[in-house]
Amino acid sequence: MSDTDSFSANLPLTLTAQAEESLRALWWDPQGPVLADCCFSARVRSFTPVASGTSGTKITDCPLLLPAPVDLHVHGGGGADVMESEQALRQTLLTHATHGTGAMLATSVTAPAASIDAFLQTVKIVMASPDPNAATLLGAHLEGPFISPDKLGAQPPFATPVSRLQLERWFRTGVVRVITFAPEQDTDQVLIELCRQYRVKPQIGHSTCGWADAHTALQKGCGVTHLYNAMSGFSHRGGGIVAAALAYADYAEIITDGIHVDRAAFDAARRSVPFLYSVTDATAAAGMADGHYQLGSLSVFKKGAAVRLADGTLAGSCLTQLESIHLLRRWGIEWNEIGALTSARPAHWIQQGDAGSFVPGALAHWIEIRDDRIVAQWHYGRRRAID
Repeated sequence: MSDTDSFSANLPLTLTAQAEESLRALWWDPQGPVLADCCFSARVRSFTPVASGTSGTKITDCPLLLPAPVDLHVHGGGGADVMESEQALRQTLLTHATHGTGAMLATSVTAPAASIDAFLQTVKIVMASPDPNAATLLGAHLEGPFISPDKLGAQPPFATPVSRLQLERWFRTGVVRVITFAPEQDTDQVLIELCRQYRVKPQIGHSTCGWADAHTALQKGCGVTHLYNAMSGFSHRGGGIVAAALAYADYAEIITDGIHVDRAAFDAARRSVPFLYSVTDATAAAGMADGHYQLGSLSVFKKGAAVRLADGTLAGSCLTQLESIHLLRRWGIEWNEIGALTSARPAHWIQQGDAGSFVPGALAHWIEIRDDRIVAQWHYGRRRAID
């Protein structure tokens, strides 16, 4: 099975006969922007680089197009929590589409098995009938319940040891793309092997394990969930997951709101983790005013740029992808690296061939940049200006 046919997103019915258009622009590439002509409708039809010196086009007149962000960690947005209902999941997708996200994974919190069953069924329903105005739903990220009860962070208190029977039931739905787990909760060491079998990406997080156990998990192909947060930390002796991640991880997600992680810690991760990528960890409070919101079974409060439990513990975020990109620019990150951090790397991690690139068949979800600022979003090949 190739990347491009794995979990390929359905097109909304209203877009299946969309007219083809063409756009000459500078397009994101890992090695630097490429001047090319892109023919597209809701997906890229063809992508043809223009030979240097033969285009007759001034490079300075062309916009820069980045693949729209692919967010692998989203709990909610627009006042809705993805575990509430089908309507709430759809509202989350609509909200994040208006704030820069091209595609995303709906992310659960630790909950009773019946609640996760219902959540995965909802994900399956929404994936089968997508909204043309919403972010593309690529599947589910299970954040728990196989996490440490001693590193819950803002997770509800339903942590449990790994159950092979439970895992296989959830994986057989075909919509789970990522699972966060604590290695110490997998005493029979079955989770990583089942992830290989079902093509699910395992990530370590919400864990107290030491660096050696984390290193073993990373060697077996694990990524890392919200690096630095809700995990055993760094020390020059007796370090935990953070020490192992900085030394050995290939892939790790990091929350780029400037609150969960300071710039120096972010820069350390950039230098250490080859395929570091950004996530929002957004809750229902994303895109909303200050006030009370739900995170699974928990009540959280948004004040300013932070979301917390009553005791002050950070509880996800109210971050959007556009806000994340603006922060990355303030931190001095170049546009080409932003394209990698927000889109290409997360898409590659989950082997999603139709997101995070401009290859034929890729979804036409883009961010348009002129004069060093975002001026428009392209969603399924339709442009929307940003004030």
